[in-house]
Amino acid sequence: MTDQVAQSQSSKTLVIHIGDHKTGTTTLQNAFAVGAVRPQTVELLYPAKLNHNYLMGFIKSHLEKTPLPAHLRKKPGLEELASEIADSTADYIVLSGEVFENIPAAGFRTVVDHFFRPHVSRIHIIAYVRPHAERILSSFGEQIKIGWFNQTMQAFYDKNLASRRFHYAPRFEKWRAAFGPDFTLRPMVRSQLRGGSVIEDFAHVAFDEQPCEFIELESENEALGLRELMFLKHVQSTFDETGQWLRHTLGWEMARRIGQIPMLREAPQEKLRMDTGLWAQIQKSYRKDAAALDKMFFEDAPILQDALDAMQARTIETPQSVDPKDYFTPEEQRNLDVMAAMMMDMLNVQHKWPAYFHRHRLQDVHRRKTAITDRPQADGPKKDTL
Repeated sequence: MTDQVAQSQSSKTLVIHIGDHKTGTTTLQNAFAVGAVRPQTVELLYPAKLNHNYLMGFIKSHLEKTPLPAHLRKKPGLEELASEIADSTADYIVLSGEVFENIPAAGFRTVVDHFFRPHVSRIHIIAYVRPHAERILSSFGEQIKIGWFNQTMQAFYDKNLASRRFHYAPRFEKWRAAFGPDFTLRPMVRSQLRGGSVIEDFAHVAFDEQPCEFIELESENEALGLRELMFLKHVQSTFDETGQWLRHTLGWEMARRIGQIPMLREAPQEKLRMDTGLWAQIQKSYRKDAAALDKMFFEDAPILQDALDAMQARTIETPQSVDPKDYFTPEEQRNLDVMAAMMMDMLNVQHKWPAYFHRHRLQDVHRRKTAITDRPQADGPKKDTL
């Protein structure tokens, strides 16, 4: 090892947060992006404006030996990120992308070893897992919001049971095989999180129990009320033939705006809920997987099994309708159709609309970061580490 490489590695830990989806990733990424997580005795680098999901295209291109997608060709990729890590004096560098859960563990290890391992002394992979029934419920709502699924919750369960997407144990076992003791899995169960907070829990694990200061931010990507979710479903039906990324960013932007309406934030809203019959199917289908994960990662404490049982108390007897026609009058539906048609016409104008909508999220991050930049920091490193 050369002196230059040894110097770049000195006491430097690269923490890679790989998801899963629906485990507080947006909250965590926002906190790091705006500087709301402040280690007191070590230096931190979070090299992203928001998150590192964009690296998915670079990783797939590297692993599959395929051309880089056109929209990524002007963006800094894995080599540039590796150089930034090598040049950094930070004790901890954090990367975060929930889309990494979709990359095979062995392939991810290949990328990490090739680009990042030469520049750090340690790699630490951290993932969170949401209990099965909660993940199915939450992911169903998310997929409706972003216009990627428009059927019933039963159909969503059937589809993912067939694909085994939510059978966690085989996937996480591969991550542990790839990274050994440098892979940590945490349960996304509030009672199991340090301080009941995913931000505090992640910082405690990622920074090896170093003391941190946390600045509270307003929550984001909270579950919408059922009626508001059906509003999005109705509008998204107009965009069925458009690209997934447009529907994704449009759904996020509309949901973000809905979440800013004071009346909806303050008044209790009917939430999306699971019916008891579907819960019983989920329990039967995923009980063994929950037990396997508890045994492999949580010292055989029945954390995911108990969470699976606990969902029953939050179920309802009759499945909720997810047909927008049951939530809006014919007149309201006509008005929504007019609005959606106008939006469609506007979006047909040649413009990079997904990037436009995504910029609104980045502007929110900038606003929050600016708001806390001048806040005094407790004793510790004085460098601007984010």
